[in-house]
Amino acid sequence: MRNSSYDVVIAGAGPAGLSLAAAFSGAPLRIALVERAPSSELANPQFDGREIALTQASIQRLQRLGAWQRLTPSEIAPLLKARVHNGASPFALNFVSRRRDEPIGALVPNCAIRRVLFETVREQTNCITIDGHAVASIRTDAAAAHVVLADGDTLDAQLAVAADTRFSSLRQSQGITARMFDFGRSMLVCRMEHTRAHNQVATEWFAHGQTIAMLPLNGAMSSFVLTLPMREMDALAQFSPGAFAAEAQRRTLGRWGAMKLASARHVYPLVAVYANRFVAQRFALMGDAAVGMHPVTAHGYNFGLRGATTLAALNSTGTRAR
Repeated sequence: MRNSSYDVVIAGAGPAGLSLAAAFSGAPLRIALVERAPSSELANPQFDGREIALTQASIQRLQRLGAWQRLTPSEIAPLLKARVHNGASPFALNFVSRRRDEPIGALVPNCAIRRVLFETVREQTNCITIDGHAVASIRTDAAAAHVVLADGDTLDAQLAVAADTRFSSLRQSQGITARMFDFGRSMLVCRMEHTRAHNQVATEWFAHGQTIAMLPLNGAMSSFVLTLPMREMDALAQFSPGAFAAEAQRRTLGRWGAMKLASARHVYPLVAVYANRFVAQRFALMGDAAVGMHPVTAHGYNFGLRGATTLAALNSTGTRAR
């Protein structure tokens, strides 16, 4: 049953919002998580092409939240090494774990992360999910934050948190400006089968007019990530599966052998965002609403997860999170 008064109201049940709600588990607080999508979509999010490179620190945080343990083995692809090339140069930057006997991280589908976090949050006794509702606006005063839903209902909270994407309207409603940079490029992501082994090594290289990453998944499959100017991407996205596979093989210089498209293709515009403030009166930003990073960094969700655990710890116990 929905109340009208909470300690924390979180707007947005993406990975960052879900992580924050999960981080409040066990705290003597009343949490409301508001999301425009229905619970059926939250429980079974569809594959969106994105594979998230999780650091060991993020894996440990997800373990402490009780979410990591819910992933199936097939959803976790160990990442042993990362290699970055610059154009045709024979030299590369190599990244390995300080402990040579462990991976530097793991690749997990974004949809799987969302699913297990929602499963975790759904079992919490101190959190209610208000699905199928959008947050229309947030007003704050010295006493409370007043979260107005699209249907006119108002939820009062000691703290309102916006986790509603890098184009956050709630951030704007609090007078928080943000620096945005439109790269004028698009990112295409999909899964590709290939005949040569990737050896669990992620490869990324910057070439004239394009950036490519091959992220190793389980078996003879990788996540293919291609960044191009928007016009070029619009044309490429229309290629037939066979023609697209041939083009991917050409663009990767045949390093992975013969290639075959193994999933739907997803295209995303590239816009980086950095809010000029992360907090206001009884208000905080989380995830992409605070910092929307270029995916080349591979740290967008890692950064958001760390922020979620820190914010929850500071508001639950007054101590700083690890």
